[in-house]
Amino acid sequence: MIDWDHLVREHGPAVARTAWRILGHAADTEDVVQEVFLEAHRFQTTQQVKSWPALLRRVATCQALYRLRQRKRAVPLDGLELAGAQASPEESAQEHELADRLRHAVAQLPPREGEVFCLCFFDEFSHERIAETLDISTGAVKVALHKARTKLEGLLAVAGKGA
Repeated sequence: MIDWDHLVREHGPAVARTAWRILGHAADTEDVVQEVFLEAHRFQTTQQVKSWPALLRRVATCQALYRLRQRKRAVPLDGLELAGAQASPEESAQEHELADRLRHAVAQLPPREGEVFCLCFFDEFSHERIAETLDISTGAVKVALHKARTKLEGLLAVAGKGA
């Protein structure tokens, strides 16, 4: 019997961090955390879970990317952070614009490439840990990461010209 309260307390913060890094929006992050644990509950009724952290992080990444793809292009006010004392208003505006462009570009990646990119750059997972989390080979991780970077470079270059 799974102690869901303990599971949520232990892994909820990591799930929320994963969703937040991808979405940058508090309400969407909260929704994704709930969806992750509902999906995990459904999953464990049909299959045995080998690694709860890996399953939860993978579902969080997938759910956050799905929500990002569904989101409109506008950046919500509560997703913005106040600029630090060292950042000029122009630097702060550029940083927020770049973050919004990156989120929009990541949302256009195929699911596997988006998952690998987010786990590598937002969660700072090693290639081996990504492979374990997604149940793929490290070679597949490297290929997906290369494809994601190449596509993102193109998408961000096009978005930069349009801005």
